[in-house]
Amino acid sequence: MRGRILIASTVLVLAFGWVANSAGAQMTVEEVVDRYLEARGGAEAWRKVEALALEGVFSAVSKRSDFSMIRQQGDLFRLDYRHADMPAIRARDAEGPWMLNAWLQPEAGRVDEDPYKRQLERESLFPLILLDYANRGIEVELMGAGELEGFETINLKITLPDGHEETWYLDAETYRELAIDAQVYDYTQLQEPMNQRTFFDDFREVDGLIFPFQIEWEFWARLETMTIEKITLNP
Repeated sequence: MRGRILIASTVLVLAFGWVANSAGAQMTVEEVVDRYLEARGGAEAWRKVEALALEGVFSAVSKRSDFSMIRQQGDLFRLDYRHADMPAIRARDAEGPWMLNAWLQPEAGRVDEDPYKRQLERESLFPLILLDYANRGIEVELMGAGELEGFETINLKITLPDGHEETWYLDAETYRELAIDAQVYDYTQLQEPMNQRTFFDDFREVDGLIFPFQIEWEFWARLETMTIEKITLNP
C-alpha cells in the first residue's frame, strides 16, 4: 500500500452516519474496539496467549535477512535480525529495553534514554494493545469515518500512557488494521522525529487467532518490511 490519506469529506461522513453499524445505528468507541477484537480472533482467546514466537524475513536498508521474535506477557520481547550485514537485536526484558545495533549501539547494552527507550517500550507492548486498553491506561478516541487508498475506514486516535499518539485506520468492512500513523525515530539515522505509516496485510488464522503476515513501515524515502512465515502460540 502506498499513498496519502484522503480525508473524509462531509458527504462521506454523512453517508456513514458518522460511524454506523450494518443496521445504521451510530457506534461507540467500545463497540468499534469490540468488533476489532472479534476480527482478530476474540478477546477471550487473546487473553489466553502468554507468548508468541515469530519467524520470517526482515528487510531494512535494502538488505534482507531472516528474523526471529519472541513476545511475552509483561511487555517483554526480543527481535533478532541483521542490520547492515551485522547481527542486530531490539529487546526488552524485566529490567528494561536494550539494543545491539551496528550504527547506534555496536555493543549490546541498556537503552536508558529517550527517544529510543520510549520507542522500544512501545515496540514491546504485548498484542493486542486494544485488549483491555482502559486497564492499561490507554485512551481510545473515535475519530469517525474516512478513506485510505480507496478503502473505507473507521479511524481511531490512540494515546498511550506516556503521551505517545497514533492514528489507526481500521477497514470498515473487516475491522482489521489497514494502517497506523505515528511519529518515530529511525534506528539507522539521526535522532530526528519523522512520520511513519505502518501497513498491515495478508491476514491469516493461527490456532483461531488472526495475524497480519505482511507488515511494512514507510517513513521518509525508506521502507522496511517484515514477511512472517511462521507464528507459534505459547511456545
